[in-house]
Amino acid sequence: MPWLVNGQPVPEDLIRQESEQIACDPRWKNIPDEAERAKRLRAAAEQTAQVKLLIAQAAARDPRPVDPTMVKQQVARLKQNGTWRGPSGDTGVRQVVEHSLRVERLTREMVEAAPKPAPEEIEAFYRAHRENFLLPEMFHAAHIVKHVNEEQTEEQAEAGIQAALADLERGVPFAEAADRHSDCKGNGGDLGQFPPGHMVEEFEAAIAALQPGQRTGIFTTPFGFHIAELRAKLPGGPASFEEVRPDIEAAFTMRNQQELYLRAVAELRSKADIRHVEDACVPPPVSAS
Repeated sequence: MPWLVNGQPVPEDLIRQESEQIACDPRWKNIPDEAERAKRLRAAAEQTAQVKLLIAQAAARDPRPVDPTMVKQQVARLKQNGTWRGPSGDTGVRQVVEHSLRVERLTREMVEAAPKPAPEEIEAFYRAHRENFLLPEMFHAAHIVKHVNEEQTEEQAEAGIQAALADLERGVPFAEAADRHSDCKGNGGDLGQFPPGHMVEEFEAAIAALQPGQRTGIFTTPFGFHIAELRAKLPGGPASFEEVRPDIEAAFTMRNQQELYLRAVAELRSKADIRHVEDACVPPPVSAS
């Protein structure tokens, strides 16, 4: 193992997981040289893996007990949904769950003292950046869909959507026809509000020319056969303070929490023995003579 944290090796699997997570940030694409990008990505993953191990060690040293009811509930949930891939036996599951809860508690306590942003700070930020707070155009639509998949052939799906169209042309309300025929039943086929780019291209092309209250004929997407109804088209424009205040408050709160988290991590690192294996004092091999 390349790194030791308080004498404990940093697992290569953990470094790999952190690397995959960090690589999702599109800013890494700003490093054009692949070798240099890989080198920096590896270094960043090693750093975050060290932090994960430091926090895990600190959580394990915490003498406070974990709520046994929470442990029992999580063990039962893991065993019920079939996602458990750890040690076999209830004891192994409980140990892993208890350690996870300890890590969660410590991480939460590291940031819980973060101050909430003042209302004046939030409003001042909105006023200074008002031109950046724009709401996109929004569509409100409903649909009837007949899927083409392993459970339903194309011929069966087309017959189903034709039956739905026949009901609509006889004057059956769209919501009633959707609940009767659609493979996505419930709520009258209502999809709620969504911005451009949220739905697949074929769906948005079908509703783009509609006026509120109008519906399409039958059209297809990669999911199957559809009929859509446009309920409303809401124009975009500047967002009001009340519309964006929760988002600004959440962003400022996260910033304050991040500052506390980084301080706590720095304190853990300052007290830890973190070294590369090559830097460790390894005793010389015993002579065979």
